[in-house]
This record gives sequence, C-alpha cells and structure tokens, in this order.
Amino acid sequence: MDDTPDSRIFFLINRSRHVLLKWADAILAEKLSVTSAQLAALFLLEKEDGCLLKELSRGLGLNNSAITGLVARMEKAGLIEKRSCLADGRAFQVYITAKGSQTAADALPLVDRFNELAAEGFTKEEMETVCRFLGSVIQKISRADTPLP
Repeated sequence: MDDTPDSRIFFLINRSRHVLLKWADAILAEKLSVTSAQLAALFLLEKEDGCLLKELSRGLGLNNSAITGLVARMEKAGLIEKRSCLADGRAFQVYITAKGSQTAADALPLVDRFNELAAEGFTKEEMETVCRFLGSVIQKISRADTPLP
C-alpha cells in the first residue's frame, strides 16, 4: 500500500467518520432536532432504559464530561429523564421519555436511508466484508491490552 492519504486506512476511517457525521447531523437536526450522538443514546436507552449514567457513557464510548453535556441537552429537549439511583444516591439513572421513544422511531427510516446511501455501488458481499473489517477494528482496538508496537 502506498503512502498517499487516500490509501491509508486510519486516514480514510477518520475522514469518512467526519463526513458521515457532519452529513447525518445536518439531516437529523433539520428533520428531528437531534444529533447523531443523541440518537445513539436514544437507541441505547430503547434497549437499556434506566441504565446508569456511567453505563450510558461506556455504551456510547464517551468520557464523563461529554456524557454530562449530552445528557443535559437531551434532558432539556425532553428526550430523557435523569433520576437519582435508589440503590446508590451518588449515581444517576437515565430513562427515555415518550418524546425520546418517538424520536428514535421516527429516525429509523432516516438511518436506513443513511446506510443505503453509504452502501450504494457495493454488493452485499462487499458490504459484509466492510462490516466485518470495521467490527474487527473496533474489537481489536477497544481491548485494553492492545499495545502499540
């Protein structure tokens, strides 16, 4: 593989992530008044409603300050509720509201369309390879014991 920017995997993943999120965020803001990060939180809460704030943070891959700001904005928008944890008064649980559930449901056709457009021009088999590759990158790099050579 040569050393031009278009042949470097790290560069391409980083650049495609930036372009995709900028594009998706603009559409999501216009259609549903949410960001892709907020939508990811809603999708996670659809499966794990009432999860602890730290579990939401871990599930989204965000640090404490980022999750605090995200949750505050979502709470202000009426998408979620944050409540003190009964088992541990220092912790908070996050619950999706009816508005949040409706927003997540309304977003599904948009997300399907995002995926269709991203996959346009590729066969099903090629997309399976892309997904396997990206899943492998996530798995390898997210392991705490992955040393940098």
